[in-house]
Amino acid sequence: MRILKSYDIKFSGLKNGKHQYRFHLDQEFFKQFDNDDFDQCDIDIVIDFNKSDQLLEFSIHNKGTVQVPCDISGEMFNQEIEGDLNFIVKFSDTFNDDRDDLILIPYNSHLFNIAQQIYESVILSIPSKRIHPDIISGQKVANNAKYIINYDDNETAINQDNNIDPRWAELKKILTDKKQ
Repeated sequence: MRILKSYDIKFSGLKNGKHQYRFHLDQEFFKQFDNDDFDQCDIDIVIDFNKSDQLLEFSIHNKGTVQVPCDISGEMFNQEIEGDLNFIVKFSDTFNDDRDDLILIPYNSHLFNIAQQIYESVILSIPSKRIHPDIISGQKVANNAKYIINYDDNETAINQDNNIDPRWAELKKILTDKKQ
């Protein structure tokens, strides 16, 4: 938790107007959130912050790489990520963070810890489908490619092995008859 204190934005002494903060994230940051979805990361965070008497406007921009496994080959690779997260912090009688775009904090607050929003910004930037760039470009073939069924644009299966179990052939015929 001590690591997350460095992400406190102290706004009580700041003049109204625009301010900017920069952070660099590594794996230690994500360990605080018990996240082990990726092994290594190198992410730069830029926070544009606009302070007024009534509210605080935040814009978080992240850019960098995270090391994730390829969904096809299982091989680790560096996935480039980039994303933005915008939200507003307003003053209220009580704390409330039910909404993604609006957070309410007590009137007597003098700082806001932005670590959770940085974490969400990065996690939302990681694609749900992760494919090694060499597999996409065709420079590399996955070791387990023979177990993966590929489909062409017409959604017909490309089968390199003609020895099909007759039971599966009958089931496949049912599928092709439905398409016609």
